[in-house]
Amino acid sequence: MAAFDMELSSPLPFGLSGGLGGPGEGGHQSSDWYIQFGMDLAAAEGTEVRAAFDAHITRFSPHDPSTDSGKVYGAQLFMRAPNDMMGAFYTHLTGVPSGLTVGSQVSRGDLLGSVFSFGGIPPHLHMALVEIIGGAPGGVYQGVDLYQTMLSLSDSSSITVSFNQNGSPPTVA
Repeated sequence: MAAFDMELSSPLPFGLSGGLGGPGEGGHQSSDWYIQFGMDLAAAEGTEVRAAFDAHITRFSPHDPSTDSGKVYGAQLFMRAPNDMMGAFYTHLTGVPSGLTVGSQVSRGDLLGSVFSFGGIPPHLHMALVEIIGGAPGGVYQGVDLYQTMLSLSDSSSITVSFNQNGSPPTVA
């Protein structure tokens, strides 16, 4: 597979207030890419969460308050880029628009919901990025660490990220 570029923007363009931990830190210890490469992006409860890139929803678990726990709470969204070679996981959401479901197309900047807070845990969006080497289905899922990059994005800025499809870390242009 050939390398490709993806335009990314902040998932919290109207309220990112800092970071609470990135890949491999704190509770981000797991063999699952969506935990191990998680970025906890701090924002006030109710802050709008936006799509960081153009994508389609591949899995959606709506918020069910009866199942909220100290680790899993709020709605969960998995999404993949149109080329199926990179994706993201978003959780700790509420207020997901009613029309958003598996198969829905989203554009960078579209509303995905808002930050949900639970049990005294500081409010934040948990987001993880993955490069799918060889593309989905069947490709190799490799978590991507763009934590510091996401923290540095201003409200309306975007960046171009080059994914190499060879196991090397992506580069930010």
